[in-house]
Order: sequence, then C-alpha cells, then structure tokens
Amino acid sequence: MEPLIKAVVKVIYCIAIPVLRLIYPTKIVWEDKAATVQVLKKPCLIYSNHTGYSDGLYMTSLLTKYNVYIFVGKDWYERKALNWLFRNLRYIPIDRQQMDTSWIFKGVEALEKGRSIYFFPEGHTSKDGKMLEFKPGFLMLSKQSGVPLVPICIDNKMKPFHFTRIIIGKPQTPNLKEEGRPSAVLKKHAAQCKKSILLLKKKYGNLKHATDESEEIKEDTKD
Repeated sequence: MEPLIKAVVKVIYCIAIPVLRLIYPTKIVWEDKAATVQVLKKPCLIYSNHTGYSDGLYMTSLLTKYNVYIFVGKDWYERKALNWLFRNLRYIPIDRQQMDTSWIFKGVEALEKGRSIYFFPEGHTSKDGKMLEFKPGFLMLSKQSGVPLVPICIDNKMKPFHFTRIIIGKPQTPNLKEEGRPSAVLKKHAAQCKKSILLLKKKYGNLKHATDESEEIKEDTKD
C-alpha cells in the first residue's frame, strides 16, 4: 500500500508544482549563477530566511531538480492532515522542543547519498518581517559533512498572485573547524550567515520591502 501512496503523492506533487508557481510567481536573482549552479549540482546545505508557512513547499519545488531535502518541525510533520504528504516527499522531521540529535544523523546520511539539504535557521517564521536569530545547529551538518553553503534571501512574504523576489547568493565555505569553543564558533558563523541574507536583501532586494535591519548591516560592514 505504501508504494502506491508514494506514487500518488509524487503525481500530485508534479501537478502541484506548476500550480504553485502560477499562484506564487517569483523573480529569481542570482549573485553568481554559474558558480552557484555548479555547487547545487552536488550535495550542499542551502539556508534562507523564513517568511511564511508556504516557504518550505515552494522553495523545495523551485529547487526540485537539485534533489533537495528539507527539515520540517516534528509538530508539523506529525499532523494527520499532512503526515502522509511529508512521509512521501523529501522532508526530514526535527524536534524543536527536545534535545533531539537524530536529525543530524539523518541529514548527514542524506548528504552522503548525494542529496542537498534546505534549512530555515530561524526555526520559526518572523511575525514583524525582521529576521530572527539564526540558530547555529544547522551548521553542524556542514561541519560534519564538509559540504558548502548556499544562502537564499526570500525578499518578501509570499502572497498569492504577488511577485516575490528570490535572491540566490554565491556559495560559501566557512571554516567551521577553526580554533575555539565549538559552540561559540558555530554561533559566530550562524550570525555571519544571517548577515549574508541581509546583505543579499540590501544589495538585490526591492526597496519597498527594505527593513531598518539594513542600518545594522551598514554599521557592521565598516569594520
């Protein structure tokens, strides 16, 4: 029965992709398309800001040809109305309430099998449009597997029949094994990842979606 359900879900998903792109039209902006496409063809860790509940489904459909898997909160993964969908698509549950490390092993296993991982480091959607702190746990996948990072900025919250600018940044290879307390090193690089998203927004985003976070970036880049 399970193989039949999986086949049905894949058919539904293939039909849903063009419908999603019609309902949520996007403009893709590449910082360095040639370099980034080469990285996306191999296992990598993709991360972005989180603007709404539709982000996960839409972004994985947008990058579907790159064999991307995505983490989803266990509380969402186990919902009866959605579990059949998540189980049969490229979703990996993560328990945000407990000290759960199983997601790390599942993520590394997916990377070793040639898949890429999409992650929302904020963990939750922002209510006021400003990005939340990036939790450093996602970088453990890159540290253990050695794969590069690809930052993506979702310029504004996706709304039906309104264009959203998706800004895909250049690949990154941070030194996550530098000297220092491991947790402090990961936290520092997580903050830099957040700054990368803000810089993409400032450089390529639509001015009408700008936030006062750009001032924070202006001050930080003077160092």
